[in-house]
Amino acid sequence: MTTARSGPEPAEAHVKRVKALRITAGTAAGVASLALALALTLTPESLGLPSSPALYEKVRAEDRGGEGVIVAWALLAVPVGGLLQTPVARLRGARIAAGWALLAGYWLYVLLVAVAAWQVQGLFPPPDGPGKSGGLFGALTALALATPVCAACSGAVFRPVPGEHGDTLGGQIRGHLATVALLSWSFNGVFVSMLIGRNFAFPRAGSFAMFLPGGILWGFHAGAALGVLIGARLQRAPEARAATTGVAASLARTATALLLCCLCVAQLGWILPAWAVASSGFPALIALFVLGPRSERLGHWVEFRTPELPKGGFDR
Repeated sequence: MTTARSGPEPAEAHVKRVKALRITAGTAAGVASLALALALTLTPESLGLPSSPALYEKVRAEDRGGEGVIVAWALLAVPVGGLLQTPVARLRGARIAAGWALLAGYWLYVLLVAVAAWQVQGLFPPPDGPGKSGGLFGALTALALATPVCAACSGAVFRPVPGEHGDTLGGQIRGHLATVALLSWSFNGVFVSMLIGRNFAFPRAGSFAMFLPGGILWGFHAGAALGVLIGARLQRAPEARAATTGVAASLARTATALLLCCLCVAQLGWILPAWAVASSGFPALIALFVLGPRSERLGHWVEFRTPELPKGGFDR
């Protein structure tokens, strides 16, 4: 007696195949764009370009080759990811034109971050100078560019219609943009706050309190507040918009309280050595979050709240 072999339904098999193709295309896009960025920035002659274009010479003169590679990779990864994910998006039944409109916006965002990074890179000392940055600026630049690059290489910009829960194309795009805005501005907040903390000079020994962990915490909350506020503006329902705006206001108040706490701790640098200021940063911030819920007035300014990502921003 024979029994029928059990196996996945045709629809399930299609979903698994498309998911595998999507992962493969995203991985190939990341590797290919990185290889091309390295070739463009390190050996441009291998691609038939002049060995010393004016822009390359300027980057080398500023000793910012690492940041140049990161920016070049991001600028290439967005269109390359879009090209490789387009055939997969057709199999998924996603909207191609809307996806490429998002890709164009993300590419412009990367370009703006690159211009801004070039303008502020002088805030960090050169790698061979006093106070060596140790690649921190490059790492922060990569964080600022990570979300749009991930959206492009993963194919998340191509939205299927209707969505998993019957969402319209406009609803899916708004949810996706809200997710990208929250992640991007959270990283950007950390980026800017750590730049400020690194160069804090009132007093100079107080920069430790403003840099770590202060810069990460108040910068993340400030950036997340802006990202959540953008997400609130993207919502159509008045009730949901009001609730999300309330979350953004809470994050902004917490960012303000954290910044004031870090500024107060930093002033210890007038009388204490740098190591003592650095050691006091962590317990001061922990005490702030412990005391916050116990005081009605302080609790209004210090709320331990985890920003929630909109559902479906990067799915399917």
